[in-house]
Amino acid sequence: MQTLQRLASCRNVKFLLLALGTTLCTLPLFSAPLTLGEPMTVPGTKGGFDFLQVDQQLHRLLADHTGNKSLDVFNLPDGKLIKSVATGAAQGVALDVAHDSYYVTVSDQKKLVEVDRRALDVSGSVDLPGPPDALTYFPKTGMVYVDHDDGEDLWVVDPVARKIVSTIPIPTAPEYILYDPEFDGLFQNIKSRPVTLVIDAKANTVAQTWSTLPAEKPHGLAIDPKTRRLFSAGGNGKLVVMDCTTGVCLKSVDIAPGVDQIAFDPGNQRIYCASGQGKLSVLQETVDGAKSLGEVETPKGAHTLAVDPETHSVWIAFAKDGVPYIAELKAL
Repeated sequence: MQTLQRLASCRNVKFLLLALGTTLCTLPLFSAPLTLGEPMTVPGTKGGFDFLQVDQQLHRLLADHTGNKSLDVFNLPDGKLIKSVATGAAQGVALDVAHDSYYVTVSDQKKLVEVDRRALDVSGSVDLPGPPDALTYFPKTGMVYVDHDDGEDLWVVDPVARKIVSTIPIPTAPEYILYDPEFDGLFQNIKSRPVTLVIDAKANTVAQTWSTLPAEKPHGLAIDPKTRRLFSAGGNGKLVVMDCTTGVCLKSVDIAPGVDQIAFDPGNQRIYCASGQGKLSVLQETVDGAKSLGEVETPKGAHTLAVDPETHSVWIAFAKDGVPYIAELKAL
């Protein structure tokens, strides 16, 4: 390991590693504190993935396996497949601990599907006016907020009554939505404009619109509820750190271009940003905002991720030649 660290300080490190028979896709760049493990195939399935989520209480990784038309549930920390639940083309998943349910947005069937968290079987569904994408669960009211994929609607769904109870008009192309337990409201990124919307969950209206510039085409969204910081990743290779109460941009940091999903680990105050172009950016939250710790090489197509708060590992999912894989990046 000491030899490799000395080599990493050389200007021609890539060529030296290749000379040693080591491929860059199996090693992180040495400035980033993650180690990419051996990818594991997902048995009996096919195709690519969308959003990932961790169920910390049950030690599970939840993967929206869009290409396989399923919600795949893996055990943590070993990554073994528990069950592939046939849902339709899963795009996003939200956790409802109170009702022991997973809510899954299914784009090809235009539905919100409920999965029993214990039995891992479909227990119900709600028809939607269009294809859904990202979603979040609001525990105070029991409502599920669902983005209309590339549309102009945010649907408020009552999963018990199995119906839409309100529709919030929003700008075109909602990308990611996040529940803030401190504010008791929601934040919504819009990729057609450089903005984050503040959603009032009591009135079900857009309360404020905050600029995300210099981050354009905002995708990934994460929050540190303790420091009241909101992290918004733009597709143009910029991440902004915003004050959760005022919307003021505190700092912008360079990240890999084309980042989709991001995740925050409260244990080490790090932000992880997944780009399907083969790079994962690692940031450290700081007093004034955040700073880059470097990038890790990942397989192309790994545009989503999730953090296991207990082990601090980052999980990714991707497909190569139609074969699906998941992989763990261990924190050093």
